[in-house]
Amino acid sequence: MLATARLDLVALELDRDLGALHAMFSDPEWARGGYLAPTASESESRERLEREFGDNGGRTWVLRVRPDETAVGVIGVFSDQGSSIRGLSWYLRRDRWGAGLMSEAARVVVDHLLEQPSITGVEAWIDSRNVRSIAVARHAGLDLVGRLPRTSDGEIAQSVVMGRAAKPSDPTTFGIMPVLEVRDVTGTARLLCDLLGLHIRFELDDLVHLGFTEWNGQSGLEVRRAAGDISPATITLEVGVLVDPLYDAAIAAGLVDSTAPADMPWYRRTFTLALPEGHRLTVSGPVSGT
Repeated sequence: MLATARLDLVALELDRDLGALHAMFSDPEWARGGYLAPTASESESRERLEREFGDNGGRTWVLRVRPDETAVGVIGVFSDQGSSIRGLSWYLRRDRWGAGLMSEAARVVVDHLLEQPSITGVEAWIDSRNVRSIAVARHAGLDLVGRLPRTSDGEIAQSVVMGRAAKPSDPTTFGIMPVLEVRDVTGTARLLCDLLGLHIRFELDDLVHLGFTEWNGQSGLEVRRAAGDISPATITLEVGVLVDPLYDAAIAAGLVDSTAPADMPWYRRTFTLALPEGHRLTVSGPVSGT
């Protein structure tokens, strides 16, 4: 058992805790606030718990607010996927939101997990709109390390990946800048900004640096004026929106050699953007939520 100033964190026992956790999972307002779907039955709630936490070595805890022994939430690592970076998830009953209980629990659980020799880091994938859960992650010492597209209950959204290492260190390589040699630097840069939502970070006479956002310190794309023959490049870009409208916009912009979108494994949908110089940009996004 783990403990905080107000909580006892007790190992999950489904037969004992399912009723209380199902009352939480089946609450439509709770589900809406967490950008999830409510469960319709105890068996469905059991399936959710077993799917997420069923093979995690017993690293799932229910939250009890002393002196009560009823579970008001649950926190644990995902089922083992053979990695020393373990995914973490948590859920808290709606009437307990706003009191800092999950922040309290998450800090203790994360500290405990990172003391285990088999775990080198923990990460949480959180809907980018779920500011409460992002605050919980930050309180537990997790920082933003990435971003992923997601399809959830008919919606296209994004997950922020929050992570914390057992032994933090600065990376050796922290950026990649592919180069596209083109004949029309300004026109190509403007086209990519319009189609893919890129941002011009800076530009000189013969080159433009494009970024994914307006912020510095990130990877991007360099568009450079060709000095001679052009060797076509192939680059893959991950986007957090549906790709079909991007393909339609590319065709409307005259990039008629672009290949149409197709569904791919891992809930991805891609198309290839063909530039006049022969460069091919594979654009990968989430599958449709419909």
